[in-house]
Amino acid sequence: MAPRVSLPLDRLLGPLAALRVLPAVARDLRTIVGHTEVLPGMARSIEGVARDTERLADLRADMARVAEATAILGPMDERMAAIEGAMPVLVEVQQHLARVPDTLESLDERINRLSTTLDRLLESLAALSTSVEALQETVGPLGRFARRVPRRSRDR
Repeated sequence: MAPRVSLPLDRLLGPLAALRVLPAVARDLRTIVGHTEVLPGMARSIEGVARDTERLADLRADMARVAEATAILGPMDERMAAIEGAMPVLVEVQQHLARVPDTLESLDERINRLSTTLDRLLESLAALSTSVEALQETVGPLGRFARRVPRRSRDR
């Protein structure tokens, strides 16, 4: 006959006590399952975030190129503001320029009249020159005669 081994009582009762907590453990496990059901979706979302953040380096380079390309906009805006400020003057200049063809036409007419007048003046000067030469020829002998005649003093 085999010897009889005595087991301590708490060793025998320990598994029985564990059986009493099984319903609480099952209830807590159901709660844990409920809370962890979202973890696979979260893992997929985190993987998507990881893929998206890999693209940030390219985005940073693209944004640097955009910043470089748009750097001209600041000075351009200042120039546009200067043009906007000059608009009243430009409108006034435009109005004056619109009258230029009429002014040129009027000036052309006046120049033509002046040219005609100058032509007549040249003719008159030519006639005057002829008259002066004739007068000089006529008066020439009188001048020679006047030089021969003694002068009288007016003081007497």
